[in-house]
Amino acid sequence: MHEVWGLAALWLGLALVATLLSIWFRIATALSEIVVGTVAQLLIGALIGTTLGSDTPWIKFLSGTGAIVLTFLAGAELDPVIFKAKWKKL
Repeated sequence: MHEVWGLAALWLGLALVATLLSIWFRIATALSEIVVGTVAQLLIGALIGTTLGSDTPWIKFLSGTGAIVLTFLAGAELDPVIFKAKWKKL
């Protein structure tokens, strides 16, 4: 049970780091979350040899939900004024 809480704390910590980096570099939060998650998986996988629990069902559920949310966030970043003006060209 303790490894579940530790893993959850690690994932939330990485999300916090991604949010702070997106504020610091003034980039989209979705982009920083993808980059931080990928880099963390590569570094931790190479150094420790673990997969950050990516095979557990609750991580698969959260990653699927996160993919949907990231897709929504990417669409929400469209400029509505430009989109209304040029929607026929798309």
